[in-house]
Amino acid sequence: MTHPNKFVPIIISSVIIIAVSLLPVLNIINLICCAGVILGVIAGTANYNGQLKRAEQELQYKDGVAIGILSGIISAIVVVAGTTLFTMAFKENPIPELYKIIDSQGISLPTQAEELLQKISGEYSKYGFSLTLTLLSLVIDIIIYPLFGAIGGLIAVAIFNRRKPARPAI
Repeated sequence: MTHPNKFVPIIISSVIIIAVSLLPVLNIINLICCAGVILGVIAGTANYNGQLKRAEQELQYKDGVAIGILSGIISAIVVVAGTTLFTMAFKENPIPELYKIIDSQGISLPTQAEELLQKISGEYSKYGFSLTLTLLSLVIDIIIYPLFGAIGGLIAVAIFNRRKPARPAI
């Protein structure tokens, strides 16, 4: 018995995750435990569940997790690339603004953090973007997006496979 292809559900999930992550205002959704990632994977898993129903098969947890992890990896790469291109286009160095926020809060940074921020600021001034910040973002996103994608896949399967209560005999 062959299972339907997961390509379209992964693309659906990825597009939703990317849109939620990159679009202003909409990206606030991800501040709530990466809810945009979870919702994107639920949408892709719903599509896959529909394919499985037509093939008279049942959605399994491994399907939801696979869709979540793969769409998380794709989304993380595209989001970091998109953010980097956006930063390069506007040639905006965010570090001075970050220093203003830190100063207004009365926070003192450790020496290592101060040195890292200076390095990132220097890269922005020299190249128009920071390779250090881009790589750091990629490492973080390549862990967080697939992790929350897998959680979204598990939630989706639990939702779609809920057993309907048996009807009482009349």
